[in-house]
Amino acid sequence: MGLPMALVVFVVFLARLMTSASTPPSFTTTPPPLATPSADLLALSKDYWNWKTQEFPQFSTQLGINDDTAARLDSYDKQRLQKRKADFYQAKCEEFLQRANKIDTTSLSTEDLITLKVFKEELNTYVQNFPYKKYYAPVTFMSGPQESLRYMVEKEVVLDSYNDYEKLLSRYSDFPRQAQEILTLLRENMKDNIMPSNWSMVGVMDRFDSLIGPVEDSVFYKPFVNMSDTITAEQRTTLRQQAQERIKQDLIPSFKEIRNFIENQYLPATRTEVGASSLPGGEAYYQACLKFHTTTDLTPQQIHDLGQKEVARIEAEVQKTAAEIGMKGKTFSEISQALMTDPAQRFSSKNDLLETFRNTVYNDIYPRVKQMFPRLPQTNVTVEGDDNPDAIIARYSDPSIDGSRLGRFIINTHSFDTLKKYEVMALSLHEAYPGHHLEAVYAKLNPSNHTFRKYVDFTSDLNAPARFPLRTAIIEGWGLYSEFLGEELGSYTDPYQKMGRHSFELLRASRLVVDTGIHALGWSRDRAMAFLMNHTAFSEKNIQGEVNRYITYPGQACAYKVGEIKIKKLRQRAEETLNTSFQLADFHDVLLSCLTSLKIVEECVMNYIGSATHNTA
Repeated sequence: MGLPMALVVFVVFLARLMTSASTPPSFTTTPPPLATPSADLLALSKDYWNWKTQEFPQFSTQLGINDDTAARLDSYDKQRLQKRKADFYQAKCEEFLQRANKIDTTSLSTEDLITLKVFKEELNTYVQNFPYKKYYAPVTFMSGPQESLRYMVEKEVVLDSYNDYEKLLSRYSDFPRQAQEILTLLRENMKDNIMPSNWSMVGVMDRFDSLIGPVEDSVFYKPFVNMSDTITAEQRTTLRQQAQERIKQDLIPSFKEIRNFIENQYLPATRTEVGASSLPGGEAYYQACLKFHTTTDLTPQQIHDLGQKEVARIEAEVQKTAAEIGMKGKTFSEISQALMTDPAQRFSSKNDLLETFRNTVYNDIYPRVKQMFPRLPQTNVTVEGDDNPDAIIARYSDPSIDGSRLGRFIINTHSFDTLKKYEVMALSLHEAYPGHHLEAVYAKLNPSNHTFRKYVDFTSDLNAPARFPLRTAIIEGWGLYSEFLGEELGSYTDPYQKMGRHSFELLRASRLVVDTGIHALGWSRDRAMAFLMNHTAFSEKNIQGEVNRYITYPGQACAYKVGEIKIKKLRQRAEETLNTSFQLADFHDVLLSCLTSLKIVEECVMNYIGSATHNTA
């Protein structure tokens, strides 16, 4: 069957990759010329990208960009945020949008038209949601400098030369300025009576305390202990002395000041309520959060009802699988309790957990995925542990823009005994192959994608919806859809793994119920926990962390199921329309080349169906 030209280019590109070595390819900051380029559109997207990476230096570091931005930290200054509204929205943003509106769409290719729509949508999302900037809590157990600065230093900074270390020290010197801006925002939260729930601050004091101990034990000093071979002995002595000074004079006092303010003033003022509806204007804020993350206009009640329906459907599947392990007729609570207490499903150590995940990703999943994705890019993913007790169960971190830093599948190893072996397969499918790692690499290696479409700024993600899009629905929808693909891949080789699959899908369906219950329907934290205890096979400790996450990050948890359901519906439409001409690999290529709002994703799929129908007529 025939394929759209942009897809043909992509297929040829990936085919060449298949003949290369298994080492990660080099990424470029500037995409190759498009097959039918618009010079105006290309120039516009480049200007926007250059502005964005300069304006948000910690985003640049997330990407692996190592230029002058590596010597600066982001600004949280309220006046600067207001300036962004005046200059960026009314001047810079309007300038970008005016240029976009002047582009002659009659001369654009189908792919260019999609890019233009994505561009406008990205800017308009930021502009329209600016009034919700005041709801941003700059410090929670999920966000704040006690997390972002630590992670940046441990995982993201490039330290290959003397100049690189000097830039890191400049960032240390810049932290007192950033700390004062964060303190200003914390005071603004209190002044506006827009405070996070006290459950959003669980563990925060411990994280700050871990950063204000002896300098020699500091995570910020570790980069200066084992230094690059390019650094001379004399330079090492100088840099270590400077690092100790910066940590003593800039980092520790600033962390202490934030910590003490939170303990003495901020924490006593946090809300005892858990829902966004308890905030001034909270109902509108929560609806904006739902729209931001799901990219739909679904109401809280519609999402809540959808979740209840999905929970009932999945629990019926659980009963079928339970019969395979001799638990026919048992209640879900009895089944989940038996699974969680089964000694055979426990890990003996952190190393046992990590090795099991690595074996699953590299030896069990990857060979099967290559069969379903014949144009699979040759890039690796690392499987790493995170010993932070308050970290989520697992997450994925994108590779750097030049490919020098691989994509990372990160698992919380602190409480290794709370994860169970039956959960490994579904979690690995979601985070690694064919989930987030494949999704991230496809987007970055597609030569027809403009650079701004390839990368998402995950820094300060909790300031949603007043930020650039996170593309949560399609990205997390793809992750959950990847768990479903495990069934077609034959990855679930025993009924216990199937139960793990059901358990994770139940969690995502339950999130629709619990998130809307908390933020729109007046649910208490205890009620939310009870629902998850009754409808998922997760430990109480993990459920506590999940509920605290939903309280802190309104709407985000609803995107997984909404996105997955949309992907399945689009696949069904393509299968029914194209019939025997339908090729699953082509459908996946289209999805992975169009990571944006669900509305535009649907347009991409309909363009593919139309083109395929025309070429087979």
